Amino acid sequence: MNRPHRLGIDVGGTFTDLALAHGETGEVMSEKVLTSPLEPWIGIRQGILQLSARGVDVASIGTVVHGTTLVINALIERRGARVGLITTRGFRDILYFGRELRYDIYDPDMTLPEPLVPRHLRREVTERVSGDGSTIEPLDHQEATEVVAELLAAGVESFAVCFLHSYLRPDHELAMRELIEQAAPGSPVSLSHEVLPQIREYERCSATAINAYVQPLVGRYLTQLQAGLEEMGCSATLYLMTSSGGTMTVDTALAFPIQMAESGPAAGALIASKVAATAQLKDIVAFDMGGTTAKSCLIRGGRPLINKNYEVARIRRYVKGSGLPVGIPVVDLLEIGAGGGSVAEVDAMGLLRVGPRSVGADPGPACYCRGGTEATVTDANVVLGLIRPEAFLGGSMLLDKDAALKAVADNVAKPLGMEVEEAAVAIHRVVTENMAEAARVHAVEMNVDVRGMGMVAFGGAGPIHAPGIAQRLDVPFVLCPREAGVLSAWGLLSAPMAFEFVRSWARDLWDLDIDQVNQLLGKLRHDAETLLGKAGVTSPHLEYSVDMCYSGQRYEVTTSLASSVLTADGLQGLKEVFDTTYEAAYGRRLDQLPARCMTWRVLASGPAPNSLLLDRPTSRPRTGSSSVTRSVIFPDHGAMACAIYEGRSLQPGTRLIGPAVIEEFATTIVIPPGSEAAMDAWGNAVITPRVTASPGERRAAG
Repeated sequence: MNRPHRLGIDVGGTFTDLALAHGETGEVMSEKVLTSPLEPWIGIRQGILQLSARGVDVASIGTVVHGTTLVINALIERRGARVGLITTRGFRDILYFGRELRYDIYDPDMTLPEPLVPRHLRREVTERVSGDGSTIEPLDHQEATEVVAELLAAGVESFAVCFLHSYLRPDHELAMRELIEQAAPGSPVSLSHEVLPQIREYERCSATAINAYVQPLVGRYLTQLQAGLEEMGCSATLYLMTSSGGTMTVDTALAFPIQMAESGPAAGALIASKVAATAQLKDIVAFDMGGTTAKSCLIRGGRPLINKNYEVARIRRYVKGSGLPVGIPVVDLLEIGAGGGSVAEVDAMGLLRVGPRSVGADPGPACYCRGGTEATVTDANVVLGLIRPEAFLGGSMLLDKDAALKAVADNVAKPLGMEVEEAAVAIHRVVTENMAEAARVHAVEMNVDVRGMGMVAFGGAGPIHAPGIAQRLDVPFVLCPREAGVLSAWGLLSAPMAFEFVRSWARDLWDLDIDQVNQLLGKLRHDAETLLGKAGVTSPHLEYSVDMCYSGQRYEVTTSLASSVLTADGLQGLKEVFDTTYEAAYGRRLDQLPARCMTWRVLASGPAPNSLLLDRPTSRPRTGSSSVTRSVIFPDHGAMACAIYEGRSLQPGTRLIGPAVIEEFATTIVIPPGSEAAMDAWGNAVITPRVTASPGERRAAG
């Protein structure tokens, strides 16, 4: 019986990565091609053609799992649909007023994010539901019909409906959908009780507006993707990566594209946790540095941390409250504009600045020979000799060192009065320090001490900069997986079908109606089993939790429920679990205070794919020598003779003493002087400091 292949496609800002798992042998084939920013399908098609040229029968691909930055980029660049927002009378300006909090109380000129829906496209209708779910005022159908007509006349492409307390009683929103569909059949409609059935009007309205804003764009993109795959002879079932680390069907993605806000990066965090588990590690820092951005994620207890207060398109980077709240669970990633394509320039104060601006895939770094003239991190690494131009992408993409030298000289070295090599060292140091500082702040905000935790480094540029970042964070070792340069695409293939179902029902812990709670959890469980059943998952794994806080607090922590059925005898145990969870999050417990339950959750997931791919063979053409020597400039040590190894030639148990460089197909692993690397049983390079080693010591023992 022939088993179909599985294909993972990760579209990033600079490169599109593909990983194909052979259905019979488990062999994994990887490809990496430049992304086409204006039309991502072009890059995807090129990658599939390259796999086909290596003998892959496209028709034998049974599953495609796709991760993309399409949604997040549309929000940042403000290139979504023209949305009409319909709210309860009196709540027209909720997107403008928000929480009425200042993210910087000392800045009189503080700027708030502009609502995705301008005021002239926001309308009110007469209707009202109370906080206990009872109807105070019925929906005025005549007025609602007139409002829909006005918005259609204004050129609205997509509708967002957010009524007060609709998460308790959705009748009015459902009636509103019927009126919209009668007036404009086929128009996308986002209802807040479906997008984010939670308490707090601003967050729910923001999430609904975001969903409506990107829905037409995602619809067009997925239609093109499916049509393109079929045209190439691929009739595979398409799944999309969610921001929380699961996958969903196309139908679900079309209805709730907000779930794809951090689609691609979540796959990286997921596979990093699996790499760590294979190496028997539970707590690590996952570091992913690609061509456009760098992402850091904390893995605790073998699972990525989840953020339920995620924001996009922040006015001020890293500043909470300065962006648009998404509301959905997202893998807690710190993302900064520090990638291989990040631009290095001298600012008005005469200081070197690296990022967040990036040259992306078009034109790309100067060394790509695509018309770029600005100095980038990749250009600096080429100048330093950390990246060998002839070995980039296994030799399939030749880089121009002279162009890199000129770009660094013209844009950085001359303005600062430096030699070109000094300027390249400065670029490398600045971007490394920026990433280390951002990761340090992120860990402190999460109440996590990274000292003593390991780091899993991946992405095209990750293993180059990870040792320097680890040194600055006092992280004891760095694990660089094999195929690190395309690891996020592997993550897509290891993601289970998963979706979270939520509903707010706020009550003090000791005043809970146990029967009503169990009825609510039963409804969420039924919805979960129904949705996953449509995707062929017959017995999903279910996890139950509730967002809790101490009475009077504004924000909650997610607390696990021991079982699907709550009992009166279990309330004290739930309080103790909450106290412990709160202490882990904030460093203290207030167990003498009463607790309040706010939002109930059921996370449903299918089985993970049988193969994690980490113990399977890989297939790449071998190029270059397995052991040569060249001069490399290490930012903290200067120019040194350095041993160069071809990654496929290194067997488990091999030890390398720095300085050394391992050249892989899609990345370069740097072992600084004074460090040691050991190849483990799964082909990962584990780099640890070796302070007793002399700087000139270079040997390999296998």
